[in-house]
Amino acid sequence: MLEHGKISAVQMGMMMYSSVVTTAILYLPASIYDYAGKDLWLSPILSAILGCIPVYVVYELHRLYPGDSIIQYSCAIVGKIGGKLIGAIILLFILFISNQALWQYGEFVSNYFLPRTPQVVLLGTLSFVSSFAVYGGLEVMGRLSDLLTPVLLLMFLTIIILLLPDAQVKHMYPIFGNGITPVLKGAYFSNLWFCESLFITFFLPFLKDPEKGRKWGVISILLLLVIVVSTNLISLLVLGSATGSFNAPLMNAVQYISIAEFLSHLEATVMAFWIAGAFVKMYVFYYVLVLGTAQWFNLSDYRPLVFPIAFLSVILSIWQVPNVSAFFVYSQTINSAVGPILFTMIPLFLLLVAFLRKNKKQEKQVEQ
Repeated sequence: MLEHGKISAVQMGMMMYSSVVTTAILYLPASIYDYAGKDLWLSPILSAILGCIPVYVVYELHRLYPGDSIIQYSCAIVGKIGGKLIGAIILLFILFISNQALWQYGEFVSNYFLPRTPQVVLLGTLSFVSSFAVYGGLEVMGRLSDLLTPVLLLMFLTIIILLLPDAQVKHMYPIFGNGITPVLKGAYFSNLWFCESLFITFFLPFLKDPEKGRKWGVISILLLLVIVVSTNLISLLVLGSATGSFNAPLMNAVQYISIAEFLSHLEATVMAFWIAGAFVKMYVFYYVLVLGTAQWFNLSDYRPLVFPIAFLSVILSIWQVPNVSAFFVYSQTINSAVGPILFTMIPLFLLLVAFLRKNKKQEKQVEQ
C-alpha cells in the first residue's frame, strides 16, 4: 500500500473544507457577480447541491472497491486502457487547477502585501513548505488540519461579524431582478469549487472510520456553502455594485472594519490566517497529485514524486497563468466546462458501469 497512515473522517472533512474555502472566499464573489449580479449569494446554493453528487457517487464506488481510488478502480470498471486514460485526464486537470491555485496565492500576496517580492519566491516558498507536509504523510496532514481549520473558520466568522455594521441591506435588492437565468449561470461557474469534493476518493481508503466518510464529505460541503454564501452576501452588502470591480472583494471589504477607532486595519491579520488556509489547500492538492500519479504508474511509494511535482507546479503556474486576465478566462471557460464533466459525469458513468457489471455477474451466478 502506498499510504500507511490513517486519518479520521472528521480530519478528511476539515481538509476538504479548507482546501476549497481558501480561494473561494476571495475570488468567487467578483466572478459570480459578473454572472448573477446582486443575486451572487444565491448561486452557491445550487452549486452545493451539485457538489454533493460526487460525494455520494465516490462513496458508492468506494463501497464496491474499498481499497482503491478512482485512478485504480477505473481500470477495473472500464478496462486497463480506458481506465488509464480516465486517470491521466483527471490527474492532468487536477495539475491544471492546482497551478491556478498556486498562482492565485502568489498574485494575491504580491498585489496586497509584498509587491516588490518576485512571484517565483512567493510560489516557491509555499510549494516547498506544502511539499514537506505531503512528504510527512497523511497523518501529518490530518493533524495540521486539526490545528488550522478551526482557526480559519473562526477568522471567517469574525470578519463577517465585524463587517455587519457597514452592511446595507438595500444593496441586495431586487432579488431575482433579472430572473433566475443569471443565478443559474453563476451556479454553473462556481460548480467546480464544490465538485472538488471528488478528492475524497483519495482519502476514503485510509480512513479509520470509512462508514462516516460520506457524512463528513457532505458536512464539509454544507459548511463551505455557509461560508461562501455569507462571504458573497457580506461583500455585496458592504461594497454594493462595486463588488464586481475588485479581484478580491472580501479583502477590500475588510478595510472598512473600524470599531471604536481601536479595531481597524486588519488586512495583515486576515492575510496571515489566509496564508495558513492556502498552505492547507496546496498540500491537499499536492497529496492528491502525487498519490494519484503513483497509483497510475503502479509505484510502491509516492514520496519520490513529491518535490519534483512541486517544482513542476511552480514552473507551470508562472507559465500557465501569465496575468489576471488569463486566470479569469481559464475560470470562465475551461474550468467551468471541463470540471463538472471530469468531477461529476465521469464518476457517475463509472458507477453506472460498475452496477451493470455487478448485476450481470450476479445473474450469471444465479443461472449457474
